[in-house]
Amino acid sequence: MLPQVRRFAGTALAVAYPLFAHAASVLGSRSLTIASVAILAMAVLARPLLSKRGWAWLALPALVLAFAALWRLDSAALVLFLPPVLLNAYLAWLFGHTLARGSTPLIERLVRLLQPPGVPPEEGVVEYAQLLTKIWAALFVVLALTNLVLAAYARPDGLLETIGIHTTIAVSRETWSLFANVLNYLIVAAVFLLEFSYRRRRFPGRPYRNLPDFLRRAAAVGPALLATTGRKQGTRVETDRGEILERDFVVPVDHPSFAGHFPGRPVLPGVVVLERVIEEAGALFNGAFNVAELPRVKFTAPLLPGDRATLRLKRSGDLLEFELRRGATRIAQGVFRMRSAGTPG
Repeated sequence: MLPQVRRFAGTALAVAYPLFAHAASVLGSRSLTIASVAILAMAVLARPLLSKRGWAWLALPALVLAFAALWRLDSAALVLFLPPVLLNAYLAWLFGHTLARGSTPLIERLVRLLQPPGVPPEEGVVEYAQLLTKIWAALFVVLALTNLVLAAYARPDGLLETIGIHTTIAVSRETWSLFANVLNYLIVAAVFLLEFSYRRRRFPGRPYRNLPDFLRRAAAVGPALLATTGRKQGTRVETDRGEILERDFVVPVDHPSFAGHFPGRPVLPGVVVLERVIEEAGALFNGAFNVAELPRVKFTAPLLPGDRATLRLKRSGDLLEFELRRGATRIAQGVFRMRSAGTPG
């Protein structure tokens, strides 16, 4: 029962927040404003609190003091301007920073996490995922800026008016709140549903049956997806679909295999690439990785001296799917079949 509460408590509070915030803005209620902020704070802290994280429980007294100070503040409603801007700005960063050179776009990561082991994605789906990441990043930038502009020109007590700047442009608090707390989320939902419908027609072979199945599968790999967004050296995550490892590494310019492979244009040999995959798999499984066979492997681009690459391993049963990429370029992919413990070599 507790895991289900932990899973849905934050979501329920997050859905309740814009409703309370809109009511607080329209009615001008200080009580509803404080309640809105409390709901938002608990939406953020619900999962850590239910997971008995020490820092979350230590944060509660500070929150109580903050609510008390907010109650005495004349412009308490000002705090309602911040969440729509900050949330959209964060989501823009979440999608946008994965578009940097040498990184893997966020939705492409999701596509690969959802893909069954040993089955390559449909033709064109990776490129589509990269484009879709750009579209979502741009959408959240537009939403963040729109919320900021509306909050700046809101009256009474908009951001500009609060700092003493008076303009001929005025947006009512009701209009600001209607966009920030209602239309903002409806736009995101509409874009998602339209895109999903288009995606289902363009890529009918995706590994989910319908929208509920997609949401269930996406939620299952969510921890693995989020774990890779701030990855520095490497990340290991366990999900209900198996174990996942992603790790970056740089190909040494003085790797001994470059000496004879090939003179004048050194390329890391495929056998060395596979050795690196096996080495990382051994680290992932605490040295208990034994290769039974290599049913499929494909090399599509060379690794050169000094290249920075990302190795991704996904274990499902006795299969280990691997993929090696340099930015958006796939270097190699394949599947190992692992030998069970006690199976003769």
